[in-house]
Amino acid sequence: MNRFIVLLLLFAIVSCAKFETAPTRIFDISSGVVDLSIELGGNWDKVCFITPYTDNEGAKEVLGFDFNVEDKSSISILDGITLVIATKGSQVIEYFETPRSNIDFSSLNSGCFSKFNAKFKVVKDNNGWPNVQNT
Repeated sequence: MNRFIVLLLLFAIVSCAKFETAPTRIFDISSGVVDLSIELGGNWDKVCFITPYTDNEGAKEVLGFDFNVEDKSSISILDGITLVIATKGSQVIEYFETPRSNIDFSSLNSGCFSKFNAKFKVVKDNNGWPNVQNT
């Protein structure tokens, strides 16, 4: 009987666990510029920024196709990150969370930029928060 209870508890814990989470990426912003066409590897054609509290429906509006951000990231429940997604056509090539305290891509609002237009100037606001502007 005790083994059954232990197995039942173990199953409950494992079934509630989040197995896949987006990796975190920190950028060196000391140059004042972040060029994602250089920073991101792989063969991608656009990079999209998913802002805090965005759910799967919102992500679909930004990306133009389904991608389960709610299972792959904490973006739908946290406001301290931006989810960055590099795509080629309707396929995700790479995705990661970046802390807004490192660089606040959410200052661009949700949206996408082509690989050739993925260079951003880091501009600190009055509070020292590292926002970005597309160059």
